[in-house]
Amino acid sequence: MGAQVFTTASRKNHDFVKELGADFAIDYQTEDYVEVVNDLTGGAGVDVVFDTIGGDALTRSPLALAQMGRVVTLVDIAQPQNLIEAWGRNASYHFVFTRQNRGKLDALTRLVERGLVRPVVGATFPLARIGEAHAYLEAGSANGLRGKVVITV
Repeated sequence: MGAQVFTTASRKNHDFVKELGADFAIDYQTEDYVEVVNDLTGGAGVDVVFDTIGGDALTRSPLALAQMGRVVTLVDIAQPQNLIEAWGRNASYHFVFTRQNRGKLDALTRLVERGLVRPVVGATFPLARIGEAHAYLEAGSANGLRGKVVITV
């Protein structure tokens, strides 16, 4: 779609996220994503921040935004946020709350079939081994999991 994509990931996952389409990978363990984004954009910032982490991301994301930028978050807000930086950039916030919807699932399926969305499947388990699948998911990165755990029926 022509967008430059900046993402955060641990250093060991930089090649992986670049294979998925990221142009720039920022090591969230050792680098401040706000500083890196502003350095890479010459202080202009980015047009959209997509927050899947939560925490202080809603407060800090405007510091990496361009004027009139947008923050899109999938994360519920557990506590009030100080959004004064968003006001200064004339930013807008979009809160995405999902629920099951057959039409949206069908549309997503079509995007996957066309190769426009590439889900990452880290492991597949049959329904009979769902307990093992859950344990594998909980262990997460300790067992090298990247992507989703899929249950086949």
